[in-house]
Amino acid sequence: MSYWSKSSDPSKGKKQAGPAPVLQEKSGGLPTATTVRKMIKGMMPTATENEFYEMEMGEVINVILKESELPDLKDGGGKDWSKFGSAAVRLVNSEYDQPLNNIGTVRPLFPNSHPYPVRGEYVAVVKFNEQNFYINVLNLFDSVNNNISPGLSGVRPEDIVEEDFIYEHFEPDPEIRNLWPHQGDSILQGRWGNSIRLGSHIIPGSHGDGTEKPDSPNILMRTGQLVDATAFGKDGVVQDLKNTSKKPVEEDINADGSSIWMTTDQSIKLNIKGSNALNHDYMTSLQSNDQPKNGGKQIVLNSDRITFNTKQGKILGFSHDGIGFSTQKSFSVDADDGMKMNSGGATSMDMVPGGISLITPGNSRLDLGGGGDGEADKIYLSSECPSFLTLDDKAHLQSCDGAIVHLDDCAGIKDNQGSFLRIGGKALGITGYVFGRDDMGQQHLVYGEELTNLMDSICNSFIELGDVILNIAGIPTGAGPSGPVSGGPTNTPAVEAWKLGVETIRARLCDLLMKPEDDDVPSL
Repeated sequence: MSYWSKSSDPSKGKKQAGPAPVLQEKSGGLPTATTVRKMIKGMMPTATENEFYEMEMGEVINVILKESELPDLKDGGGKDWSKFGSAAVRLVNSEYDQPLNNIGTVRPLFPNSHPYPVRGEYVAVVKFNEQNFYINVLNLFDSVNNNISPGLSGVRPEDIVEEDFIYEHFEPDPEIRNLWPHQGDSILQGRWGNSIRLGSHIIPGSHGDGTEKPDSPNILMRTGQLVDATAFGKDGVVQDLKNTSKKPVEEDINADGSSIWMTTDQSIKLNIKGSNALNHDYMTSLQSNDQPKNGGKQIVLNSDRITFNTKQGKILGFSHDGIGFSTQKSFSVDADDGMKMNSGGATSMDMVPGGISLITPGNSRLDLGGGGDGEADKIYLSSECPSFLTLDDKAHLQSCDGAIVHLDDCAGIKDNQGSFLRIGGKALGITGYVFGRDDMGQQHLVYGEELTNLMDSICNSFIELGDVILNIAGIPTGAGPSGPVSGGPTNTPAVEAWKLGVETIRARLCDLLMKPEDDDVPSL
């Protein structure tokens, strides 16, 4: 294809000033034949004033994508990086059979779009401002992966011919297909099954949705054509492509490697069987089990791993109708500076390094640790009256060095059958009751100082009894009194030994019932 245009070189085509042609002679009347010829000649393009533009097919001999392939700058200042990405191209017609060391390099025409060819493909070459550019790869074989057919520009050295279809980092794949176009689509495709479709949900049945919604624009991005087909039962689709040459393929949100679908009103048949929790009651009850298949405006990301990262700032998330997460594995959160949760502005949970605080609207709270000195191993449970702690099925309280339970007025332990043990209250002691033993009634267990006084009185009674026995004046007999039993000093040691034995028993009873406090015993 070729055409004429004004020369891009402003120095060319300058004419000397002269009289402008006239349609009528000065004397009046029609112009002569000579005048007409001058007029026609003045309107015709000249070789110096105009340029002849032509687009010609050129064979790609090499693409400069290595620093070692760059030419050196003439001034010796290193490599000429302006040639990076350029292609060595031999034109099929005007440079046919020309030695390869005489051909030049051409740059991509557009600075913001560089569709780089591979060796053996063909590009359209055009000249502007005395410089050649290539536009795009020619679609010789209707393949998005490659259009390689080396040798159409003439003879090539044997060492280059031996490298045909052999590449260091590129392997031609005839199974990579063009994307299936729909009416009005704009499609950008790469060589390896990656694409961006700017379209709409205009065709019923496309992507598994049987409805027709022309006014529903979408942007479908995907990479990895059907690489997960086996996992989602799409082996038949892959086999059909292998059996049908050149057949295009549609995006598959499940079977493609990674996908981002942005839609306005399109049902997306996302398969979540392997990722959704087996028991997702909360997702069902709180989020109405909402799914991408319900359509509407949505953005769906699907891959084996999705990572959000901010180098300096934050990650913020907002949702009008709720936020739901579901997984068949674990859900973990690591936060070095703590984590805070709030429900309705009234109930809050603060997890800070060293402790957790759970606070409810009635100012009831559970504090586990606190992070301060001596507070990390303590648990505080507080509530406004009345307070209840209910442990279903079975409860176990254990403390390493001893436990303290302090309740104002009284404390009680009660089982689910009605037996109980009450400490304090109006009884000022310990009261126990066993269910089913009405004959026993409520038993009051005396303790503390009252029980000690009782034992003390018993000991005093033993001492008095000893004094009476050992000081009896005589033992009555049939013949009369026998005389004093303890008369004389011989009974004095026995009396003292009796008293010492009673005092020993008294001391042991006091130690058993009323041990004195020391610094190692916590006080209630």
